[in-house]
Amino acid sequence: MKYLCLLLALFAITASAQRKVDVQVLDVKSRRSEDKLAFDGKVRIGGDKPLKGLVLEFAFLSASGEVILTQKTEVSDETLKKGDEETFHAETNNPPGAIKYRIKAYDGADRELRIANDGPFIIE
Repeated sequence: MKYLCLLLALFAITASAQRKVDVQVLDVKSRRSEDKLAFDGKVRIGGDKPLKGLVLEFAFLSASGEVILTQKTEVSDETLKKGDEETFHAETNNPPGAIKYRIKAYDGADRELRIANDGPFIIE
């Protein structure tokens, strides 16, 4: 029985390690001014299937981790293939009380994609 449990645990670890991501956040920086937040970053496409368009969603979080506001920005409307890297710049109004943010990714048809390194990131 111990060996069966060990085998199942190893299988689960291997399966999760092989799980593919569609988008990986390589770098993201945020800058806060009195009334605006600006973001600059770079993502890499990782899925085997090409993506028709890429949209990023920023979810702004309070100190307790609750979502205060979400904001979407289009990164590309072109077809992106595995290994492609895209830079992005986004700007939004400064949501009061937001101290961190997470990133989600969607394709052009608004299907949620698997994303690596999605945060939370601290707003500087």
